[in-house]
Amino acid sequence: MSDTKEAKAGPKQKMTFRTHLNWLEKKRGILSSGEVRDTVRVALPTAFGGEGDEWSPEHLFLGSISSCFMMTYLVLAQKMGFTISRMECPAEGEVELIDGKYEFTSVVLYPKVSISEEANRPKALLAMGKAGKSCLVSNSVKATVVHEGQVIHDLHPLIHPESPVPSL
Repeated sequence: MSDTKEAKAGPKQKMTFRTHLNWLEKKRGILSSGEVRDTVRVALPTAFGGEGDEWSPEHLFLGSISSCFMMTYLVLAQKMGFTISRMECPAEGEVELIDGKYEFTSVVLYPKVSISEEANRPKALLAMGKAGKSCLVSNSVKATVVHEGQVIHDLHPLIHPESPVPSL
């Protein structure tokens, strides 16, 4: 009965996410959250004098946008009733000095979705457009976010590493 009431009430109007950052040494820190298992080591990027061997806030920013796009796309694909065989989403961000302050001015995502059934192409393309408009992180940033996606017909789909391997 509570499931029915929640479904009728619609999506949550407000959510809170939390992270915690601790300084480690020099210009390095470790990012964690009580909501997730793993931690992420962060440091200054090479563009600002860092060593470049750990995730920077700038790389995490781009990763946040591209991973949000991917998760949104996967949810939409499931709701629309089609499967994909692969997906990747490289991202590129441009930083400019504006009024004496650095800021991301544009982000370009290059999502590439592989489908094993050509009949799913219209749905796959529609989901790509919807994901671009529905991505929470993209909708929350000041920079322009552009999607240059493609859907390809994968004639020889790979089995996803988390998928069960058929026994012979």
